[in-house]
Amino acid sequence: MELNQSEIIQILRRRVEMNQGTLGAKAFGTSFESGRTKIKNIELGKQTPTEDDLEKMARVLEVAPEVLKPRKSSPEPARQNPATAPEGIVIHKKTLSLVPDLGVYMDMLNKAAMLEDKELLQHIAEKLSDIFSHISVAGIEKELVRQNA
Repeated sequence: MELNQSEIIQILRRRVEMNQGTLGAKAFGTSFESGRTKIKNIELGKQTPTEDDLEKMARVLEVAPEVLKPRKSSPEPARQNPATAPEGIVIHKKTLSLVPDLGVYMDMLNKAAMLEDKELLQHIAEKLSDIFSHISVAGIEKELVRQNA
């Protein structure tokens, strides 16, 4: 799996806990709304950022402009059976549905690992820890009852 440019930008923006409008306004010297629109379009892949755009966003995100570019990698071979599947943890969809935001953060965790960004991995680990520390057995039981109804 390879991250595209819009995913990289979105992950790094979330890492610094910045919304689209703030990033756009700071990077491009525009209003909050204009900045939000531009970043939203970039993150949705509707607008391709110029080299100048990448430099401005990188400055605000405090990363090198090269970090905002997708990595070129060789295509992965097709997997024929589970024995050749990548190592890792598989979480059943039902489990993901029991814990709010777990799927979002697990997806971000996989992408952060691909970026090899230790700070982002630490940030996501802290968010996951917070999510798990607020799980209640009663809440899970209630969700299971709702799903089985």
